[in-house]
Parts: sequence; C-alpha cells; structure tokens
Amino acid sequence: MQDIQIKFKEQTEKYRQNFHKYGYSEQSMFMPSDRRVIRYYELLKHFEFFQKKDFKVPVTICDAGCGFGDINYYLQMLGANQYHYIGLDVVKEFMEEGKARYGNERVCYLERNFITDDLSDLQFDYAISSQTFTIPYTEENHNYKVIFHAINKLYTQCKRGVAFNFFTDQGDFQKPGTAYHNPAKLLEFAYTLSNNVVLDNSCFPYECTLTIIKDNLCGENAMIYDRFLRIHKKEFADGVFRINRKE
Repeated sequence: MQDIQIKFKEQTEKYRQNFHKYGYSEQSMFMPSDRRVIRYYELLKHFEFFQKKDFKVPVTICDAGCGFGDINYYLQMLGANQYHYIGLDVVKEFMEEGKARYGNERVCYLERNFITDDLSDLQFDYAISSQTFTIPYTEENHNYKVIFHAINKLYTQCKRGVAFNFFTDQGDFQKPGTAYHNPAKLLEFAYTLSNNVVLDNSCFPYECTLTIIKDNLCGENAMIYDRFLRIHKKEFADGVFRINRKE
C-alpha cells in the first residue's frame, strides 16, 4: 500500500501542476472533454433511476475520484434537481473549483482517497468512478488488487449499485504508462459481490464499463429480477412482457 500512496502523491502533483497551468479544463485531468459526457452516460445508464428516467428521485451519488465533479452539470441538464452528491478526491484545487461551480446544500466534496482511506462513515445509493483505474499504481501493468479493494469498499457502503470504467487489454491499442485490464477477470470479481452485473464494451473499443447491482431479489417472479419488473412495469401491465407499439 505504501507504493500506491507514493504513486498517488506523484499523480496528485501532476494534476495540481496542470490545474495551475490550464485552470478549469479537461487538460488539467488528462481527459478529452468530448468523451466525458459519454462516460457519464455509460456509468449511469444501468442504474434504476436512470432507466426509469426518474430524474426527480432523491438519490445520493458518490463520485469516487471526482475531479471537478462535472457529472453534476450532466445530471442538471437531464433535469435532476433532487439528487445528493458526494465527490471524493485528493486534489484540493479540483474540489474547490467544483464547489464554486456546483456547490449547494445537496452537493458536497470530501478530501478522501477512496482507494486507501476508510469510507465506513459514508452511505449512498450509487457509486461511480471514472478513469480512476487507468493509472498504474504498482510496478505491474494492471491494478487488479487496487480495483478489488476499492470497489469492494464502495459496494459495501452503497445501497443500490456501483459502476466504474477501465481500459480493456482486448483492444488493438495500448498507450505506454497506462493500465489495461482483462474484462473477464474483473467480471469474475464482480460476481463475487452480486449476480446482477453488466459488462459493457459497446461504446469505446478500448474501454469497458462494469456495473454491479446490489438488488438480486427475484421475489415476484423467480426467474426475473424484481428490479427489471419495476423498470418495465408498463410492459408487464397484464403479467406478460409486451412491446408498446408507438403510434
């Protein structure tokens, strides 16, 4: 863990230098802006409130490794105005900028390293983490132990689900100094937490999003998740799944 702490300090200093150079910019986080919004969609799209398009529901979202917390802008553009947000990061400059842009009684930022620090005092409905695991924190070219440890903590504290993205080692391109992971290995880990999981490689050829849903209940219909029935309540109005024809 000490090696990981050293790597974190090195990366944090790079972020700070970038912020002092570029200010509020995707360049400060080494992240192209044209893909950030797509990643927000990919991270949220399998959560129940998102699938129902119920953006007025008062959910609490934990954004682990939040940067500026720009997902707040995305949620607000969707019409969400009842959610609560907990942003976790170690770069004070990013969080101060985020507070200035999005801070209110429902939005808070905490200086917390979600990989190494204790999270047992936090509770939330959903947790997301974007681009956090693309940095190699050890001498190896992957972060499996880091991911397992961090996601297990987020999953323990969440009520409904966790989603995170990572670069896949199954693509035809790899950038030096970047961590790549085997999707099958991460999927195997996800199944140790829940059997309601989604591994999605349908957007970016070099990147996957893994969503782990906490609700495994099949009480109403032993062969279908209750969550699926809630999301598709209209289609199951008469007990049979039907496609509602659009006029």
